[in-house]
Amino acid sequence: MWLNVFVDTEVANVIGDPMRRLPAARLFAVAMLCFTSAVTGSTPAHAQNAEAPVEDLQNYVWRSDPISKALAGKPTADSVLHRVPGSFFDAPRTPPEAEDALRRGRALYGPSTPLYVGSVPGQEVICTTTVAGYNDRGQKVAITAGHCGEVGDAVQSADAPQLGRTGMITHVNHDLDYAVITLAPNTEVTRSYNGVTANRLGGAPVPAGGVVCKTGVASGTTCGYTINDWGTRNTNHVCAMQGDSGAPLMEGDRVIGMINGGIWGPPFNVSCRTPLQGPVHAPTGSLRMDTALSDMPGGFRLP
Repeated sequence: MWLNVFVDTEVANVIGDPMRRLPAARLFAVAMLCFTSAVTGSTPAHAQNAEAPVEDLQNYVWRSDPISKALAGKPTADSVLHRVPGSFFDAPRTPPEAEDALRRGRALYGPSTPLYVGSVPGQEVICTTTVAGYNDRGQKVAITAGHCGEVGDAVQSADAPQLGRTGMITHVNHDLDYAVITLAPNTEVTRSYNGVTANRLGGAPVPAGGVVCKTGVASGTTCGYTINDWGTRNTNHVCAMQGDSGAPLMEGDRVIGMINGGIWGPPFNVSCRTPLQGPVHAPTGSLRMDTALSDMPGGFRLP
């Protein structure tokens, strides 16, 4: 497992004959990234200096060099943002609604909020929130992937690290790979975060070939085709990598699942580190939302 647009026009353009249509320079970049991904495996993405101000975080780094911009697929941009080590995507920015909440002294949690998880400074991991809301007792809670941490681990919003700990993991199901975060009083929960809106949870399986999308802190918003969707899992070809674990898997405004990780083992566990890869990455496994909700102690409802 790793921890970590619209229908990707890059995917649409290259599916069916990707190697023939990729220029030589891109093929070389993809080959090097695939090799790196296979060698390094699928370990959690580690946060560093997580308690520093946002502008000083190692995980909030602006790059303006030509290589970084090219690997992000934005060669003419002034700069691109890196938030997860090993990702060459232009990462999601801290959204205005999170900045507004921070000015009120609160951390805002919703679908795609980036997380630092861990109680030992310097050893936190980076994950993404699936969705946030309330349990049956009216407590504010959020959900993410189960391999992001253990019961008792501290949770911070990576978009409000100035507030320090604003939640704690209170339940983990390692078999299904989801975790419940009980949020602190100085938090707010929302259905909409950084352009991702969750109005419905679970529901009917997505037919094979149906387009699904995810938004994660490492690789942003990417879309791909459903391979299968039954039982407890959805398998899809959505681009994702370390840091995207827990990201909401969406069909429109419906959260159908959460990103858990690549479904292939080494050396085929190729994560998606740059948009230049197109479809050249391992399929992604996601826990179906209905499965998580039916197992979750204390229940869950959207704000």
